[in-house]
Amino acid sequence: MHQKQVDPTLPLEAEGAHVVLEAFKVLRSIYASRSRELPTDVQVDFGRRWKDALSSADRNRALAAFEWATLLKLRIALRNGSVFLAHSFAFRGHASLLIPHATWQAHRHSHYGQLKLPVDPKEFLGPIKEQLALRTRQFSDSVAAGRVRLDLDGMHLDKVAASPEANQVLALRRALYAERAPGQIAEMMLQIDSKVRFSWLLLGREPHSRSELLLTYAGIMALSTAMSAAQVARMMPGLSAEAIRQMTKRLADDRKLRLASDAALQYVLRFEIAKHWGRAELASSDMMSLETPRAIWQARADPRRKTNSIGVYTHVMDRWGIFYDQPIVLNRRQAGAAIEGVVRQSAVEDVGQLAVDTHGYTHFAMAQAKLLRFDLCPQLADMSKRRLHVFADGYIPDNLLAVMRGDLDEAKIEAAYDELVRVASSVRVGQCSAVQMMDRYGSDARGQAVYEAGVDLGKALCAIFQMDYHLNAAFRGEMRHVLNRGESMHTLQRAIHDGMIPVDLAKRDDSLAGISSALSLMCNIVMGWNAEHMQRAYERIRAEGAEPAGEDMRRVAPTNIEGINLRGTFEFPVEKYAERILPSSVAASQLELRRKT
Repeated sequence: MHQKQVDPTLPLEAEGAHVVLEAFKVLRSIYASRSRELPTDVQVDFGRRWKDALSSADRNRALAAFEWATLLKLRIALRNGSVFLAHSFAFRGHASLLIPHATWQAHRHSHYGQLKLPVDPKEFLGPIKEQLALRTRQFSDSVAAGRVRLDLDGMHLDKVAASPEANQVLALRRALYAERAPGQIAEMMLQIDSKVRFSWLLLGREPHSRSELLLTYAGIMALSTAMSAAQVARMMPGLSAEAIRQMTKRLADDRKLRLASDAALQYVLRFEIAKHWGRAELASSDMMSLETPRAIWQARADPRRKTNSIGVYTHVMDRWGIFYDQPIVLNRRQAGAAIEGVVRQSAVEDVGQLAVDTHGYTHFAMAQAKLLRFDLCPQLADMSKRRLHVFADGYIPDNLLAVMRGDLDEAKIEAAYDELVRVASSVRVGQCSAVQMMDRYGSDARGQAVYEAGVDLGKALCAIFQMDYHLNAAFRGEMRHVLNRGESMHTLQRAIHDGMIPVDLAKRDDSLAGISSALSLMCNIVMGWNAEHMQRAYERIRAEGAEPAGEDMRRVAPTNIEGINLRGTFEFPVEKYAERILPSSVAASQLELRRKT
């Protein structure tokens, strides 16, 4: 039985003639006449794949095919922005996503200056072409010398056996953690709060009382763990579940948890030992899934854990610490989230290189990252089988013909260069988010000049990265090492958030953002606590005349939770830290005591 599947009354718009709008006109006419058949004189061109179905002798079946073709083309058109809804935030047109054309023409030189990009596309592409040619020669020499092997399956390096952790690293880890006594998360929160006053940031002022301070901590725990307000109330005697629910909602709605997390991160980085953990300009980003109730609309099936989940996408410094976080929907490319974290973060100095996995990468995203002044470094699945792309006029050595293609169009990139910079500037100034932009310029945007140019530029950058990865063992090790930072961070996150997000917190976008940032705050608190004790031990080791090797120091992480109690009935020794966290209350108490005496 035929069933109507398209609503032809949607106020769809396009910047010119579009096959979807033509199809909707046809459907309006058919539905108005209450016909069940597709007229034979319809001239809408959906492509060769639909030709046989639309020309079928069974016109009822042809109408069903026409409706399905319209729906599929509408999906693609909405995602690439060629068709849009004026009232929609998610499916806006290009004009509203990008800096307006007139504004761009008037201020484009200012945007180029802020991105430190040359106005002339040849000046921008020149160094990239030179670097690509240099790497090609070096890669050819490496293949000729046998350091990289090429065969029908692609590029290969000799396998290196995983080395067991050296005894000196194990001894150094024990020494650095020797001065850290077992503790509760309660005292850890108080101690870090006394250093950076993150509770003040969350409330926008000093807490009025001990009770309000504990409610703030309870709200953080309710968001960052998988516990309900009632469960947190049982862990913190004296607080009611309803009061914790209200504070949890307040913290999520105020969107200040990321500021608090940044403050805790700055505490981690102030220690000298942090400089031994890695490079300041290197970072990685990755997603971790958190289980949600099945009925939540944002939930998707996690293919690994086999649960309904949402994703938490975090950016981790090579020197440890989470500097950006965001909730995302599972099973979607994460390149937009990766770029968004670098562009929007305000916790650290400029990130020069961001390591991601395959899900955090597209060729267009690599081009946009370059225009936004950082390099996207993807640890690609099946990297050995991926081809290298160079410009059409570039030289390809004979021993690289099996893996290299001269198919990049320099003229195409030059023609769309200004528009590519306009896209990057639109992201930088906040006209749109990087997530929206990468959704708009995904694979559904094939055929658009700016997308095709961005993909060609991204392929050139990816070829440089792939050759660097195969040629430079130190660079290869750094990329793997910083990605392992993210995996270690997931272990800490799962220790804190062990279970399912409560239903009342999983329903709202604000609550999901609050969960993401509260979890980052708690991770940074744990790392701050560890870093403080590790710094003391490091100073003692140096005072004894033993200087640990830099590579050994890099392999000792501040994420250890052994001996830290994350569950149970907590005691908060507020009085021990009151002079820093509640100075007004302490002063008032001292004044009242003097009056009585």
